[in-house]
Amino acid sequence: MQQVPLLQSLMKEKKFENSAAFVVDYDTQRDFAKAHGVRFQSTIVVFKGAQEKGRSTGDVDIASVRSLMERAL
Repeated sequence: MQQVPLLQSLMKEKKFENSAAFVVDYDTQRDFAKAHGVRFQSTIVVFKGAQEKGRSTGDVDIASVRSLMERAL
């Protein structure tokens, strides 16, 4: 499974109903990527408020990404 469909699936879970997910195009939104220290495509960055809680690059394992997202709950 690719990351976008995986995130869309996870965002439907009740525990994430008050969460937000944004997809940033690494190739066209370089300023955002640079501001958040994203050096590679396919990077997931999880925040709680303004504080970064975790990140992962290239992860498409649903259990692993769910665990990453749970850090922001």
